Amino acid sequence: MHLDDLNLVGRSNFSVWFWDIYDIELKTPSGTYEEGKRPLSLELTYKRVISNVELVDETLTQLKRFNISEEQKKNWAKQLLKIWPSVKPNDTITVYIDNEKITYFYFNGQFIGKINEAGFSDTFPSIWLSLNGPYPAMTKKLIGSTY
Repeated sequence: MHLDDLNLVGRSNFSVWFWDIYDIELKTPSGTYEEGKRPLSLELTYKRVISNVELVDETLTQLKRFNISEEQKKNWAKQLLKIWPSVKPNDTITVYIDNEKITYFYFNGQFIGKINEAGFSDTFPSIWLSLNGPYPAMTKKLIGSTY
């Protein structure tokens, strides 16, 4: 499976007040979303300058919703800080999770690193795909939900 073999499920954007932060797209092989089914990709196209430290800090904030130990969150943060660059408008970070639950990261189409932990690949996309999250309207647009 390759990123080019995936089909659009849905797209949305994330804004805080009147600041656009990023646009996001979800893709799967079938073009439909089934919770827990892999492979899938999430592509974030940034609308502003954000440092990699800010990206990781916000990720940690979002991960607080899930039952993850502080030690595990710190471990993932350390790995993400090594992988993720700072972004500027129109930069993309693509997250691809394969059938073996390995999470691959691409920056502007170029491979930049991976995390080979099933727990991470199960939890990380839930930031956007969990209907119990803080942004249900965005999630519904991404997963193509009508309820």
